[in-house]
Amino acid sequence: MTKSELRTAKLLEMLHVDKRLNVRTVTEALEISEATARRFFSQLEEQGKVIRVHGGVQLAPQLGYDYSYRVSITCRQKEKAFIGRAAADLVEDHDRIFLDSGTTVLKMAEALCMKMQTGMLKNIVVLTNSISHIETVARLCKVILLGGEIRVERRDVCGSVTEKNLMLFHVNKAFLGADAISLKGGLMTTDERTANINEMVVERSDAAFVLADSRKFNKSSFIRYATIRDVEAIITDKGIGPDQAREIRNSGIRVEIVEVQNA
Repeated sequence: MTKSELRTAKLLEMLHVDKRLNVRTVTEALEISEATARRFFSQLEEQGKVIRVHGGVQLAPQLGYDYSYRVSITCRQKEKAFIGRAAADLVEDHDRIFLDSGTTVLKMAEALCMKMQTGMLKNIVVLTNSISHIETVARLCKVILLGGEIRVERRDVCGSVTEKNLMLFHVNKAFLGADAISLKGGLMTTDERTANINEMVVERSDAAFVLADSRKFNKSSFIRYATIRDVEAIITDKGIGPDQAREIRNSGIRVEIVEVQNA
């Protein structure tokens, strides 16, 4: 990707979470000047991707519930990498695990590869609906890919065939993403087919873990797949804030906050 494409991808990912951003937030996140941000907004508005509003920009209506793997993989990479490493440390020899198709879980898969290559982790089996994991963990351990309808933009499979195949399995641990998390709304995602798979996985695992960067908290998305009390723990970065973490912990759920270190 070019610098401009990366900038666009990051802004759209931010808008998928927050729906509306002011100029100051964008200039700080993208490390650009206010004048550059305003020119950037104008270009994206001409392309039909955003709508300019007073003091900032918001997502164009037709993009409201879209998900693009290509966009998501470029955003908050450092946070996702450290969350993924922390999640990989929860996997033990001989575990049978489920990995979903989210980009944070992909970072976990990469961390699992490192552990297996160095002999720190042995004899695990991965059940997944993610096509991306064929390119990572499948080189190093047994991977069972659930069949179904291919979604190119999400790099996964879904639908009735996927759900029927999923009913055959039970796993020790499941690792899932979420597009929005709150005590009231629970664990939410952008579409009902993803929600159906995640709900079934939670029911068919001994322990489910949610991997989500801090910007996903106190947000709302389209459909809930579980309450936060249905999972063993949530792994996130310190941007969650102490009050949010305390509120979730008070409900009886473990919150693991990873320290994101500079390279």
